[in-house]
Amino acid sequence: MPVGKLSKVLEGGALRIDQVVRDYPITLTVSVNGLLANFAVAFTEPTFGVFALLFTGAVLVKGRHTVTRMILAAGIRAAHHARFHRFFSQARWEMDALWEKLVRLLSENLLADGERIEVAIDETAQKKTGAKIYGAGMVYDNRPKSKKGRELEWGLTWVVASVLVRVPLWKDHVFAVPVLARLYRRKPLCRQGRVSFKTKGQLALEMIEKLSEWLPGRRIVLLVDGNYADHHLMLRLPKSVEVVSRVRYDAALWAPRPKRAQGIGRPKLHGRKLPRPAERVARRPQDWRPIQMPNGRHYEVQTWTALWWKVFGQRPIRIVATRRPGSRRRPEFFYTTDLTLSLKQILTYYTDRWAIECLFHEVKERMGFEEPQCRTEKAVERTTPFLLWTAGITQVWFLMQNRSDLIGWRPRWWSKARKANAPPSFSEMLAAMRRELLRGGLFHRCASETQLRETLNALVESAAYAA
Repeated sequence: MPVGKLSKVLEGGALRIDQVVRDYPITLTVSVNGLLANFAVAFTEPTFGVFALLFTGAVLVKGRHTVTRMILAAGIRAAHHARFHRFFSQARWEMDALWEKLVRLLSENLLADGERIEVAIDETAQKKTGAKIYGAGMVYDNRPKSKKGRELEWGLTWVVASVLVRVPLWKDHVFAVPVLARLYRRKPLCRQGRVSFKTKGQLALEMIEKLSEWLPGRRIVLLVDGNYADHHLMLRLPKSVEVVSRVRYDAALWAPRPKRAQGIGRPKLHGRKLPRPAERVARRPQDWRPIQMPNGRHYEVQTWTALWWKVFGQRPIRIVATRRPGSRRRPEFFYTTDLTLSLKQILTYYTDRWAIECLFHEVKERMGFEEPQCRTEKAVERTTPFLLWTAGITQVWFLMQNRSDLIGWRPRWWSKARKANAPPSFSEMLAAMRRELLRGGLFHRCASETQLRETLNALVESAAYAA
């Protein structure tokens, strides 16, 4: 952020430039500022300064990602901490404006023209403590537990959309970049706040409509789990969106609607009832045929077209049953609304959906997804998505560099081939961003030995709080 703008951010704007450099030792970087400048239109000038400082702290902090820990990690000593709390609870800015700019950056730099855009949507639990946190309640948490049976936790549920990205440098790896997030509200909370209740499927529809609006003319493949087989979502999808997901083994399927014969009466809405997926494959053992996936694994598949009336109405879907050769386990069943996709494409698309599960693990472990201590409605709706957005912009910044040397040090016991070919983890991307911020704060503003020492002392203090 330019020094002139930062000086206006400070209270009163009366501090001298050398004091600005001393009190804000890390935020005056060069390479990251070019990226953050794309988001300046979403804020007023003072609020943009607070935003840039909080972003810096969110990247640098290694402990709990509370607001106070973030401003300590950013080396902020001049402004009062209440200013940064008000950024989330009271300031006039919209999180969707940041998401939109992030999506446009992805489209312009990392998504090839003419290719389908893979969008994965799923929900995740945010474990919290405290009875006065807005929206908190008992939520389903499917993470592995130390004690079996504890799947309900006190917290929040977030529905998150991510764009799946491949880059030429690591073409076999899929990176999940978060692009939208919505808080799921329970019915009692909606009645209390006099707002309309929305299911998770309706929240997913709201996000996919936003993405279709931000990416006009682009074809989208929506990758969701079987829990999103919701007619509120599937019957109202934009025309440019196709779906790849999992179908229940006991789903009620119907044959496509036959041609109407001459006569009186209402025409049929669908054909005869078909066997359920598990029953159909059991009756047709001769229909299994082998297939080899790009990763070298072998499967046996069956495929047919049907209507899943309860979910899609008259829109036909292609169902694919898969199993490992010689396995006695129940086959798995997938479907797509795009009847032109090949079997390998359908299975590859659904396999890519796993990237969003890896994203949830990383943001909870590295970005403090569950650690903000905000309680009011606005603060809750902004702080967690802000941390998700920070994770997304970190990935975008790293992938736009298109440089494997940004990964830095890797363990000595890794083989040379593994070091050369392994894609970067989110931890390595975050470490690269931290190095960029710290180097920018150290090398770009030291005009004298005295200033260098002051900057080093400030960075040491910041690193101490960042831990």
